[in-house]
Amino acid sequence: MLVLTVGNSYVDIDGYASCIAYRELLKMRGEEAMFVTDALFNYSITNSLLESSYIKDDYTVSEEDTFIVLDLSNKEYFPRFVKEEKIVELIDHHRGFEEYWNSKLGDRAIIESIGAVATIIVEKYEQYNMFQKMDKKIALLLMAAILDNTLNFTADITSDRDIRAYKRLQELTGEIDYADIYFKESQEAILNNIEEAIVNDIKYQKENDKLPRIIGQLTIWDINDLNHSIIRQIMNNKGSNWIINIISLKDNISYIMCSDDAIEKDMILLLNGEQKKGFVVLKPAKLRKEIMVMK
Repeated sequence: MLVLTVGNSYVDIDGYASCIAYRELLKMRGEEAMFVTDALFNYSITNSLLESSYIKDDYTVSEEDTFIVLDLSNKEYFPRFVKEEKIVELIDHHRGFEEYWNSKLGDRAIIESIGAVATIIVEKYEQYNMFQKMDKKIALLLMAAILDNTLNFTADITSDRDIRAYKRLQELTGEIDYADIYFKESQEAILNNIEEAIVNDIKYQKENDKLPRIIGQLTIWDINDLNHSIIRQIMNNKGSNWIINIISLKDNISYIMCSDDAIEKDMILLLNGEQKKGFVVLKPAKLRKEIMVMK
């Protein structure tokens, strides 16, 4: 069996949508494929998307299976069931491991500077002349992934390819105002359970001299809708060395809350940010993945 999977800590809408959409494309081309993950889903996978008829598979991985890894190229975050020697394809947009995977997989390693892996999956449907056969529910998953991972096309990593892929999906679905629908539902999910939203979207990394070990992220429409003291309490419960990147789409600003003054000073220097009302402020907003590669 060909098994598609994502990271082991949590699953966001880009990994989720890309695995499901690519699985369906492979099936349309006559290949058996399953989407398997044991990781938690974060708030970016909204209830309406989870209620789709397209979901992950209840499948137990076996020794004979091969793997496609999506939205991930750092081996430290691979699920335990993935055997590196059995990986046949890897698709990611996080830079840093291109040379390693190119040496392993050649042109089956696709690691590109692009807003969303979902964009690459759209292009694969086009490559195999299957785009017009894409189900609308699959298209909506991919639209949500592109919106979320480009911050509604305001993030620096947004490419012309992301914009083009989204427009093609709009034409296919007829959903012109989907950004409003998606982000409002995402914000509602966050406000309904702020602790779960934060905990299910935390990255843990090795200690280094630039960034703390614990890095959270929330994408919200308006930061004024959040209780800042509760966010600090939740993060403090996870450890003593942390930041959380709160992206406010309304004003296209990253508000970075830090565990202490020393880390706040480090973040101001590293990110060229401004201290404002308990946050390190970045305008335009930056995604966590952009912050994590800054030197």
